[in-house]
Amino acid sequence: MKIKLFNLSLLIVVFVFTQLSFAQKQSDSIFLIQEDEITKVVDGDTFKFKHLDKSTRLLCIDTEETYKGKNAREKTEAIADKWLEYYNEQKLEKKSGHPIKLDSPFGYEAGIWAQDFFKHVNRIRIERDDSLRSVDLYGRYLVYVFAEKNGKFVNYALECVRLGYSPYFNKYGNSNRFHKEFVEAQEYAKANKLGIWNPNTKCYPDYDERIKWWNERAEQLENYYSKYSKDKSVVNLLNSDAEINLKNNVGKEATVFCNIGEIFSDRFPYLMRVAISKEVSFDIVVEEEYLPVFESIDTKRMDSYYFYCTGKLENREKKFKMKLKSKDQIKFE
Repeated sequence: MKIKLFNLSLLIVVFVFTQLSFAQKQSDSIFLIQEDEITKVVDGDTFKFKHLDKSTRLLCIDTEETYKGKNAREKTEAIADKWLEYYNEQKLEKKSGHPIKLDSPFGYEAGIWAQDFFKHVNRIRIERDDSLRSVDLYGRYLVYVFAEKNGKFVNYALECVRLGYSPYFNKYGNSNRFHKEFVEAQEYAKANKLGIWNPNTKCYPDYDERIKWWNERAEQLENYYSKYSKDKSVVNLLNSDAEINLKNNVGKEATVFCNIGEIFSDRFPYLMRVAISKEVSFDIVVEEEYLPVFESIDTKRMDSYYFYCTGKLENREKKFKMKLKSKDQIKFE
């Protein structure tokens, strides 16, 4: 079975309509990282730039994965005929409690659309959302990409959501600059059954579940910022200033806001680790005598959602740690 791409005439009509009806906020120079040019569209949310000193992760979108290379289309067509069966088999094999990510027919389509979107675009603006979360733990810039079209800069991520190539991806927090616009863009795509919202599209079948989970995490982040953003004793490990704030609280009673990345439980002490960057990490340490405490806490929830851990903060080189002695040290809000 050959993959059917979106009807081109529909896309042109929708794109023109979006330019007229959904005016973007003009790019603001205080958020500008630089103007550049795209040298390669890897997939729907991964681009390479000519002069940027770091790689990037596009904010607020998460297009589906796609095969790469010369035989990408053939591999995609091989899974397209029995797509739902293939997806469910992969999910069962991975034994994941949450929806999984894997190469999909629609991920391939999103990559093709992204290539078309940036054809003949001469000016690109790369911008951040804020100063608190400008780089991720892999050292990538967290960015929006604006393309100049018809004399105006268009937010690529918003168009991606509005045409249904991606949901509004707020797993790591709502957009500070464009939250309302992303919500409206997603509602538009849903109402018009575009992309992932079309029941005939060969995409991930569980977006309602994904979005529910992401929204719950986003609400936790909103709660943190409304209650604790000015409290220097509460350290948010997602923020770019996490290492500095951890250093400032060493030797003190502090609270760390995070979610677990890895659990090391093959020998004592057990470690529940959060990577802050490639070099810096934070460990919740469990000595053998406190094994009952470890067994009493919900580590699956701590992996899936954000939580607060309170205790005396210690440091050895770039390894920060906090000893867990009571389940009351862990709190969810």
